[in-house]
Amino acid sequence: MMQMQELERGVEFNTFTTIGRCERTGALGVVLASSPLTVASRCPFIKGGLAAISTQSFTNPHLAPIIFDLLGHGYSPAAVIDALRVHDKHFDYRQVGIVTQDGRVAVHSGKSGKDWTGHIVGDGFLAMGNTLVGPQVVDAMAKAFKSNAGELLEERLMRAIEAGGDAGGEAKGQLSAGILVAEPGQRPRTDLRVEMANPTPEQGGNAIKDLRRIVDAFKPMIRYYQIWPNDPTMENWRDWNAREAKKSA
Repeated sequence: MMQMQELERGVEFNTFTTIGRCERTGALGVVLASSPLTVASRCPFIKGGLAAISTQSFTNPHLAPIIFDLLGHGYSPAAVIDALRVHDKHFDYRQVGIVTQDGRVAVHSGKSGKDWTGHIVGDGFLAMGNTLVGPQVVDAMAKAFKSNAGELLEERLMRAIEAGGDAGGEAKGQLSAGILVAEPGQRPRTDLRVEMANPTPEQGGNAIKDLRRIVDAFKPMIRYYQIWPNDPTMENWRDWNAREAKKSA
């Protein structure tokens, strides 16, 4: 097991996030949006078959390998949070969420997070955020995730983040967003991000809407990109997509 080194406080990332598990397939996923740039390159991490996590508020990417290492050595999500609390002197600034392959959940919202900071934990999912307009943001995400249980995990997550945005999200607007989904033992089947909304929130834009457009375009291709690494001789994605569309017509 890796040694826990002293961690810097990290970069402030005002973020709202849903992490969840699909009960049918065991897939894990994270979706999030933020007022700074490039949130998906800094906060969410996923390891299919183990856990999906996000480290935010004052995020430090070195937390992710520590969390995965502890989980891999049999720590429960709650025990991981306890270990971080002991070894990370800046833990009061952190917001950390964990959902494991078997649906266990743990979350920490540090008391030094900016208003409003908080979370909701449900059966196999969590909704959390910091520097939000209020608790209605995580309430809306949790309700949307629970009420769309029959949908593809990517769709459930998108409806959750859209609900959070519709409830006010961050007062500064949503400049970046991203989504990660992985099945057990697999690399992410979905890894999509909006690094900067176009136009920006100041110009009336919204990264969540940009992410929705990308996700809708990508959903028909999820199966293709799961097959392709094991059969690089298969037809190109445009031909495959056209053939699949005819099957379902």
